[in-house]
Amino acid sequence: MEAWLTQHFVNSALVSTGALMIAAPIIIHLINRFQYKRVQFAAMEFLLQSQQTNQRRVLIEQLLLLLLRIILIICLLLLIGRLILDPTQMSMFHGAKSHHVIVLDDSGSMRNAWGEQTGFQEGLQVIRKIASEGANRPNTEKFSLIVLSRADAPLFLQRDINEELINELDAKLSNLNCSHQSLDLNQGLEAAVDLLNEDRAIIKTLHLISDFRKSDWQEKKGVASTIEKLSNSDTAINLIKTVPDSQSNLAITELSGATEVAAVDVPLRLRISLKNFGEQVAEDVRVSAFVDQTKLPMSIVFDKIEAGSEISQDFDVVFNKPGLHEINVSLTNDALDGDNERYMAINVKPSNPVLIVDGNPSGNEWMYIQTAIAPDASTTGFAPSVENVDYLRRHPLSQFKNIYLLNVAELPLDAVAALEKFVSDGGGLIWFAGPSLQPAFYNEKLYKNGNGLFPAPLEMSTRELPVRESSTTVDLNVSDHPLFSVFAGQDNPLIEAVTISRYFPISEQWLQTKAEKASGVNVIATLRNRAPLILEHRLGKGRIITCLTSAGPVMTNEGEPWNTWAFNPSYIVFQLELQKYLVQSRSHEQAEIVGAPIPFSLDASRFSDEIEIQTPVTQGGRTIRLKASPEEQSDTAGNSTLQLVTAYRDTDQPGVYTVQLKQQDQTIEPRMYAFNFPVSESNLELATTDELMNELGNSKQIQIQEPGEFQWIQGQEAGREITNAILLILFVLLICEQLLAYRLSYHPKTAGAAA
Repeated sequence: MEAWLTQHFVNSALVSTGALMIAAPIIIHLINRFQYKRVQFAAMEFLLQSQQTNQRRVLIEQLLLLLLRIILIICLLLLIGRLILDPTQMSMFHGAKSHHVIVLDDSGSMRNAWGEQTGFQEGLQVIRKIASEGANRPNTEKFSLIVLSRADAPLFLQRDINEELINELDAKLSNLNCSHQSLDLNQGLEAAVDLLNEDRAIIKTLHLISDFRKSDWQEKKGVASTIEKLSNSDTAINLIKTVPDSQSNLAITELSGATEVAAVDVPLRLRISLKNFGEQVAEDVRVSAFVDQTKLPMSIVFDKIEAGSEISQDFDVVFNKPGLHEINVSLTNDALDGDNERYMAINVKPSNPVLIVDGNPSGNEWMYIQTAIAPDASTTGFAPSVENVDYLRRHPLSQFKNIYLLNVAELPLDAVAALEKFVSDGGGLIWFAGPSLQPAFYNEKLYKNGNGLFPAPLEMSTRELPVRESSTTVDLNVSDHPLFSVFAGQDNPLIEAVTISRYFPISEQWLQTKAEKASGVNVIATLRNRAPLILEHRLGKGRIITCLTSAGPVMTNEGEPWNTWAFNPSYIVFQLELQKYLVQSRSHEQAEIVGAPIPFSLDASRFSDEIEIQTPVTQGGRTIRLKASPEEQSDTAGNSTLQLVTAYRDTDQPGVYTVQLKQQDQTIEPRMYAFNFPVSESNLELATTDELMNELGNSKQIQIQEPGEFQWIQGQEAGREITNAILLILFVLLICEQLLAYRLSYHPKTAGAAA
């Protein structure tokens, strides 16, 4: 009985005592029945006969008055005990429990701060209040809590709300931190749907606690669809907003550069981009830069950033020693602290080796390449080595960033295989044609029907570019490709001065029948006659650039140079940009988005299974040790090798994670992995209540609670309080009781009344 009362009354302790009050009108009625009646007339026989005639009517009226007074007492009792009743389910008569499923959004935008409060902290406060209110009816309500970043593992699962739960909940919420990740609200809602579908409780309520950013509703239509599906299944839905207003926010959206070619004492140019997500202009924005946690003696200043716009600026960093280095840039804290910093990990080398293979032993084309990319190694950071074709088959190529093949007639097949592996693993390859080139070999062994090192089949002989018809035409027409970003989109006298006389044409048949289908081949520069001159394609992880003219002024039989490009300053710019563009960074040198795992697949013949990870200093600099598991893996050729495989997944904190891999000879190979805050969380514009309701179709099952308001929690837990209905019924009953009591009572006429 007590459990039933606590389930259906907020103040259940008062119900039993208040029930005794129902006896009061009955006792008063019985006492009145025993009173003598005063009769002021002498004709007693007449009065007695009249009383007997009206006795049944009077008795019915008195019993009706008694019933009204009993109902009045019951209504007062219901008001004092605060009855809770779901009129659609009549759970009061079924003894049903209610189940509250809370989905807490802990994505990066919930770190949005105003004063000392954040959206996430506001959400935790709501959870505590819901649980505390439910504890007023212990063991009659169930509670589940899903945190969005761990939607597949609820923090609490169908637990009875009681004092024990309250204590455990308080402890867990005190240690719960908001993530930095970009999360999908629909994933948490789908988990709630599965949980509610499994539950047999008659009353089900979903509480979604979030900041309700506009981007979550405009770009992710699945969220509204899932909520609508829940509302149609007789689930009450509370959308609880935690952030009061949209706030301005500045975010660092990019920190990038050609980090793969970073070398000691060579300035490395980096680019930083800022975006203003607010509605007002941001002025005099200063960004600090740090190398290995040491602040550089400079500030990167943005004079003005218009509302909604993004601007970039370059700056240089010089490293005085090789090895792994950490770079980060930082803004002054604003509404969202996560996007005020951005990180990068760089492996700085003493120099970057580049291999140049000249197919003509007596030629000097290599000199033009070497002079362009490394007039002085301390200036560019490149260290070219000039070798013959035989070098490709006898030495490992993985040490080189890029490989040039100049005027090469043919290649040994084992050299072709070595180059294919080099490029597939991420190396860069550059072809330059020349008179020694053998088209038949290239078409058969290097083109390989579109699967090889060469982008397209060649015609069997070279072709001469006709003489210019006017001085306004140019031989070299470049596209808007990054390699030509300095030249494209403007009249450039350097490019205009380049003369090209001879080249190897692409097969006409291929151009007519297969060029459109060769989606991986891009023509990035053409000749005056629209013939392709420079092409780009990929093989595995690597890029290949093919130039169909010579690398230097090779002379024809008529004494004319193939081209004069090597004498033009644009040649140096092109070759340096080519180095930066082609180099493929190793995966651990690239910045990732927080939450992505760090995968490890290590050669068991080189490494032990012990991996040590140092988390970012901002996370406390903890040390985690992992053990990798052996696993047989096969490469594309079908060769099987033993790999040590594992993954580190706790990368929620932005910053640089340092990894130490122990090799079989007990030496340590260090690596760095940078993780950054997702830019998608930086737009703090909120959806209004009207916008949310329009998206959700104004369903009566859906209620939207404004931030900072908690009065809706009281009485919402197991159904709906019917206080207003009881007050209305009580008012009507009081009027009826007064009218009936007046009718049944005696009202003598006053002495001065008219006869």
